[in-house]
Amino acid sequence: MERYKIITLTPDEMQKCITFSEESAKSQQQIEFGQKDTKARSVKEIARDNLIGKMAEVAVSRMLREEYGIHFPVNFDIYPRGEWDDCDVQIKAWTIDIKSTRSGKWLLFETSKLKMRQNQKINNLPDAVIMCRTPWDRDNDKPRGSVELIGAISVYALLKNSNNKVIFLKKHDFIPNTKTKLQADNLAIQFEDINHDWDKIIDYMVKNMPPDISGMRIPD
Repeated sequence: MERYKIITLTPDEMQKCITFSEESAKSQQQIEFGQKDTKARSVKEIARDNLIGKMAEVAVSRMLREEYGIHFPVNFDIYPRGEWDDCDVQIKAWTIDIKSTRSGKWLLFETSKLKMRQNQKINNLPDAVIMCRTPWDRDNDKPRGSVELIGAISVYALLKNSNNKVIFLKKHDFIPNTKTKLQADNLAIQFEDINHDWDKIIDYMVKNMPPDISGMRIPD
């Protein structure tokens, strides 16, 4: 079984994440971009999703600071509806999205969100994605307090798909080998097929510029 780097959040970090997730949920839309025909999310569900993501951001920031001397503070600002920050973390010239899930073994990226960001006046596609998993106590519906840092993949590699490991899943498809039905079109790649070697990942980003992805095709 694959073992990933694990970061356990401090009580203070957890409280900041909880406060942020609850406050930011109040100003977020109940139906996500590109999912108009799906059931509206409750504020509690939005807060839970926000908490999963914010815990991952804190864990990645801790790893970068403690192990690589890279300081990029977590943004706890709460934006008005329809506004968000440009990226979750930046390493040199690389802008990076951080994604997390409570369970599962797939990195998913909704194609509608990729297209929206590609079509903005200033191309706002991230250069890479860091994938995490936020273990969850489902009996008590709360996080266990730790985050698994799975690995990373460049968006160039995600779109180019040279190794044929990325698959295109349509709305209402099931995530392979699960009973989870998707609410939007997604690019998907298994955790085992992304880079897990953090030393190599960080070293490459520090020493190399990200490739230009502004003109790359995003599947329909």
